[in-house]
Amino acid sequence: MKLIKQRTDSSNYLSNFLGFPTRVVILILALIMVLFPFYWLITNAFKVEQEYFASPPVVFPTIITFQNFIDAVVKYEMFKGLVNSVLIAVGTTVTTSLFGSMAAYSLINGALPKRIKGVLASWFLVQKMYPAIVVAVPVFYIIRTLGLMDSITALVIMNTSFNLPLVILLMIGFYQEAPYEVEEQSMLDGCSLVQRYLYVTTPMVKSGLIATGMLTFVYSWNEFLYAVILTVNKAKPLTVIIAGFITDKGLIWGPMAAMGCVIVFPVLIIMWLMQRDFISGISAGALKG
Repeated sequence: MKLIKQRTDSSNYLSNFLGFPTRVVILILALIMVLFPFYWLITNAFKVEQEYFASPPVVFPTIITFQNFIDAVVKYEMFKGLVNSVLIAVGTTVTTSLFGSMAAYSLINGALPKRIKGVLASWFLVQKMYPAIVVAVPVFYIIRTLGLMDSITALVIMNTSFNLPLVILLMIGFYQEAPYEVEEQSMLDGCSLVQRYLYVTTPMVKSGLIATGMLTFVYSWNEFLYAVILTVNKAKPLTVIIAGFITDKGLIWGPMAAMGCVIVFPVLIIMWLMQRDFISGISAGALKG
């Protein structure tokens, strides 16, 4: 009873300290910290050169221009990089979600012995732990030997290989939460393993599949290491193009900010449109077991 009373007193002290005014101040400060970088990015994208190089910095631009976006498209091939980024991210997401969900379902409901399933799950975890730079040199030689340098296919393959372990591990948890009674009933009805995967169990974990797919999309959209190693010109995504604005003569702030907006906001829009499925999928994964 004494311990419970001490915890209650501590909670009361904390509640008094974090009263409504304090919580409002903390929330406002947190919002400023999160939103100000986006505000600065957007305003720099529409500033003229004199203002984004001004000292002290110009917080509220006085002249609005679209020249930075025009330069990003005309001079720095932003549209081409955007198409490449979309193809890479979408291709990786579709491929990884398909094969990852199939592998996870097989590990849960397949005919493999339990010990082998445990070894495979541990191996997927190990694959996700080591840094990608470790295999950069052999990957470069393999891709060059296969004749896939500077191609969308090479980047989809690499992004799939590095995101697949994460998708498998996450989907294992989602498939474990699916009621096995429905699986047994479908087996009695004569459904094969593929039919149970397609029409019975996977629809029940749709939110988890969407959540893992969105994580894969974001990782692939932002991937830089292998994009810069395996591309020369044709397959450059936006992450590689925007890195070219950092030169020995300085930073090209205006077009860089404009391209930064193009990189950031598609992901924000997708996350906003899919937030309900994403949150329910993540919540289901957090509550498993």
